[in-house]
Amino acid sequence: MTSTRRSLRLLWFLPILLFSPGLSAPIQAQRANSLTDDQVREAAERTVKKARSGSTSNERLSIRRRRDLEELLLTLEAKKPVKDVYFYELVAPPGTVSEASSVWVVAVARSTQEVYKLYSFEGSAGPNAPSEEFNQLTSQLALSIPEEKAASLARLFLGSCVEGDSEEIMLDEGMQLRLAVQNYYFASYGDIWRALDAYAQWWQGSRPNAPALAPTIGMDKNGRYRVVLKRLLTFVGKHPQVQEWDLEISREGKIRVLAMKLIFPDQPGWLFYDLPSPFPSLTR
Repeated sequence: MTSTRRSLRLLWFLPILLFSPGLSAPIQAQRANSLTDDQVREAAERTVKKARSGSTSNERLSIRRRRDLEELLLTLEAKKPVKDVYFYELVAPPGTVSEASSVWVVAVARSTQEVYKLYSFEGSAGPNAPSEEFNQLTSQLALSIPEEKAASLARLFLGSCVEGDSEEIMLDEGMQLRLAVQNYYFASYGDIWRALDAYAQWWQGSRPNAPALAPTIGMDKNGRYRVVLKRLLTFVGKHPQVQEWDLEISREGKIRVLAMKLIFPDQPGWLFYDLPSPFPSLTR
């Protein structure tokens, strides 16, 4: 009889233990982090397949972790943990026929199991979808952006939400630009002399248009940051492009694109492997 009473007391006391402030947090944290790395990757892949037109269930996407984006996120100040947010880039198999893009970037929050469709889901959600989805992510993280972190948030936005085929580099100074363009031509042509010639012509053509490359940060009358930064895009089969982005960023991490312009060349140009392209206009 005594043992029965003790068992009943333990059963009555157990809910108090489970829901007491000191013990419920670890239990909730354990449940929140129950997703394995494979499950996080599968959630990202399911989201892309669901959004794609004409995708098949047995089609396997190539997936790679975007740790560069995760590292940028870690540099920002947030009221909620950001270590459980994972970025993935998913690429369709070669030869896949689809009207949609072949590259997507998604962010997966392990704690909430939410998937944020950052790029490229514009076909189903409209032109403002990337910034809207990105702002939902920053809202969930409860960011607090000081002025010195505004450029980092802008880099994270462009790196995860804006078109960039093979490589994109945020620019801070001229040597970084020169090395990136040299490496791109070496990889594209596979011939050192042709690569040097193409690089020399590209560099000479870009010099009259070369602006200051370092990001600039200002503030408007409403207390929002104005961030202007340059980035280099190297699309496969095209000459490198330098873009300038003008962004409005709130202290809570909300982003709005104000303008984007192509600095050099004035229009994208295709690479031709038999003959080098004439500069500064480039071959259209």
